[in-house]
Amino acid sequence: MVCVLGGMCYDDNQKYIMEELHKLIPDLDIVWVKDPKYEYELPTWMRPVKWHSWQWLYEHATAKIWTNNWCEPDYFVKRKGQLYVETWHGGLGIKKVEGDMIGECATDRAKNLFQKNASDMANVYISNSDHLSVIYRRTFNYHGPIWKCGYPKNDMLVQNNPEEGMKARKDLGIPSDHKVLLYAPTWRHRFSQEQHIDMNVYDMDIQRLKKTLTNKFGSEWTMLIRFHPKLRLYAKGYQETHPDVMDVTDYQDMQRLLMATDVMVSDYSSCIFDAALRRIPCFTYATDFNHYKYEERGVYYEMEELPFPYAKNNDEMEKNVKAFDMEDYLKKWDAFTLRMGLNETGHAAKDIAQKMADFLNGKTVTWQNDYPIKIP
Repeated sequence: MVCVLGGMCYDDNQKYIMEELHKLIPDLDIVWVKDPKYEYELPTWMRPVKWHSWQWLYEHATAKIWTNNWCEPDYFVKRKGQLYVETWHGGLGIKKVEGDMIGECATDRAKNLFQKNASDMANVYISNSDHLSVIYRRTFNYHGPIWKCGYPKNDMLVQNNPEEGMKARKDLGIPSDHKVLLYAPTWRHRFSQEQHIDMNVYDMDIQRLKKTLTNKFGSEWTMLIRFHPKLRLYAKGYQETHPDVMDVTDYQDMQRLLMATDVMVSDYSSCIFDAALRRIPCFTYATDFNHYKYEERGVYYEMEELPFPYAKNNDEMEKNVKAFDMEDYLKKWDAFTLRMGLNETGHAAKDIAQKMADFLNGKTVTWQNDYPIKIP
């Protein structure tokens, strides 16, 4: 039984774990929870089940293994003999999560079914950093093992095989001699509250940026934008007003898309940290930081603390690109990862899948606990 972000996509850590588990046990019945509002394909060897259906409840009750990158509902009861592997999805994320959240998000969280998080049902939480491990202990009130083995979705980025990027370029029809910019901003919680999407927060002048990138780095550029899955239904008109920008929101494999990227821009999405694993230039562009920090959700860093040059408007964005120094940027990135205690091995998916296979084969499985129960 697998659930990723409420069934919105076939992506994230669970995708890569399941693909490795399928290699180990090809005839295993693997169930993926799918929200029918979102259209995406699943492998033929995977069985979909509708999110929030009676079948969904049945599969949870009878599965040998659960794995999720979000909170399991607190009305689920894990039976004796079931294994629950929680990976979460944020890594070195900027956005505060669950019990750490403030403002509008915290108010909504207090009302929903996930407020208890059911955290101690998990047999293990998967982490990629000390930063994330501290968050697990505090915000999820989790007392079990935390295995800092790395994030499965980042294995591809650590291995950095250029053929993965070429596959994405071929899928999207991007010329092999073009450089690629990917702009991947995140969702705003207030959009769901107000029933209105304010696209002004995504007002980065991509055509102006394209000229600046050409002057700075040379080459021809293909400009991509990928909205958060929750914005799929609202972002369809974007390309009509931005015909020279390719909307890749529906491209299923975010990590392979990052492999095709030469320069990354985001606001508060954790995908910018994933992209930086490839040691490519990454920039932040966010016009509403104070609102996001104090009213909407809360943040774990000031933007200036990050190794990515930060812009609040298009003038600052142009200035940051013109002044970009790769050597200085990589020094800041390396210092940041050291401070966060980052650990990405490049084989996390295989390691986790092997543990699952051992469990299914009746072996006793133990989980390395890389972080103390009490926060120091």
